[in-house]
Amino acid sequence: MKRTITFITSFVMLVQLSFAQVGSVADDFTVTDLDGNTHTLSAILASGKVVVLDCSATWCGPCWAFHEGHFLKDIHDTYGPNGTDQVRVLFYEADESTGLNALQGTGGSTQGDWLTDVEYPVINEAPVTLSGAKYWPLGYPTINVINPINGVIEADLYDSWNPSNAPASLSAMVDVIDDFFQSGAVASTDELSLANATIFPNPSNGSVTVSMSSVDANNATIEVSNLLGQVVYTSNAALVSGENAIQLDLSSLEAGQYIVRISNETASTTASVQIK
Repeated sequence: MKRTITFITSFVMLVQLSFAQVGSVADDFTVTDLDGNTHTLSAILASGKVVVLDCSATWCGPCWAFHEGHFLKDIHDTYGPNGTDQVRVLFYEADESTGLNALQGTGGSTQGDWLTDVEYPVINEAPVTLSGAKYWPLGYPTINVINPINGVIEADLYDSWNPSNAPASLSAMVDVIDDFFQSGAVASTDELSLANATIFPNPSNGSVTVSMSSVDANNATIEVSNLLGQVVYTSNAALVSGENAIQLDLSSLEAGQYIVRISNETASTTASVQIK
């Protein structure tokens, strides 16, 4: 169960709890992270990125357990700028009394170090500018998944998490995000260019061509992973005559989103493909 926010009166609590955020349109915001970078929700969504917004507090036990499960890190690594570049993860410290030392794990109101090995943006502001009634109506943590097509908060990833069954929980959360890809919110065009590689057709029934500009297809190897990071397919490159491209037969894979990595001795490139 989430740790419910403490309000001044029980009446205020009842009003707050009466607003469930899932299914509502996300309020726009502009925030600045600890590195001084600004993030505007509407701009991120307009670029076609799914937004995963974690609203937590450093003193919150369930928030820390979720953090220690590295779920946001795994999602960021897989879908973020260094992965398929389809998701933006934001961590919002929603208790305005929290200082930087608490995020660093040295303050009194903290469960531990929240910053080490964290590459996604962390926002800690006072006063808090995001609406609790919108973004954490039932308490901390609330991990909002925001649709880039219509700005609707589609899910709370924390609701997909079971502390006693972490691997299955990550799978459940990946399924929530993958729904965007399956429904056409992301990666729905015939060609999708990512990380200097173009893969088509995309979505595909299994037979795909990967055209590259940064990797010589000669002597290249292919590794295909699912969104849990598990390698499900490996092969040597089947070259396309007259092109710096390879042909892959992924028809044996289950429907879903996959990451294709092509590498040789000097370079590598990645692309994302959706198998129908």
